[in-house]
Amino acid sequence: MILPILALAWALPASAAITAGDPNAGGVGYAFYATLSGQETASQSNHVGAWSWQDQSLFGVGEDPVGWTHTSNWFAITLQTDSVFTLSIERDTTVPVAGGGFRPADHMYPSFTIWSGWDNDAIPDDVALALEYAAADLPVQDHHTYNNDGAVVWAEDLGYLDSLGNNSLESVSRTWNLSAGNYSIVIGSDASSETSPPRQGYRATFTTAPVPEPATTALAALTGLALIARRRR
Repeated sequence: MILPILALAWALPASAAITAGDPNAGGVGYAFYATLSGQETASQSNHVGAWSWQDQSLFGVGEDPVGWTHTSNWFAITLQTDSVFTLSIERDTTVPVAGGGFRPADHMYPSFTIWSGWDNDAIPDDVALALEYAAADLPVQDHHTYNNDGAVVWAEDLGYLDSLGNNSLESVSRTWNLSAGNYSIVIGSDASSETSPPRQGYRATFTTAPVPEPATTALAALTGLALIARRRR
């Protein structure tokens, strides 16, 4: 029984597809969506604004930090089963530019936010009224910007889970245990440059693995201890 269990643990994940476009019209306006289950991986290369995830000029002291909705990439992810879910993002200088050539990535500092749920409905009435009738004093979280470390007032169906702001690393990765369901992920960059860099290339990889059963985890630990003891003998 040990060998099949170990073989399952070391099996390579199957490939899953990422589709360009929004699974449902309205709301956030997703750039890509994907469905994953079991042990799968899906990757997508694209480009975002160098200041897309956070721009210091968009908020003041004591205000929520924000990103640009339209220069970030929004992903709608469905997990069909409870999963150990990993998101990894790295610079990608092979993202093509229309007309020839490739995107730069020297100002790509991968950053992201993850929420539970999708938002595909209209902006709440109170936010819409504020946008329409208080144009001289717009709320910092309007439909052009989003709160990158919490709830988004115009996307009330999203439940904030986690975020990672990064202005020093060329790649980032984080793993969560997530229940089956829908999730929204926004990917952008947090470059600290004072100039206006061009759009930056990146590659994002989404990986799922089954959540270990307690008995399986315990058996794997005992198996490891047995192997260590055998080697010592």
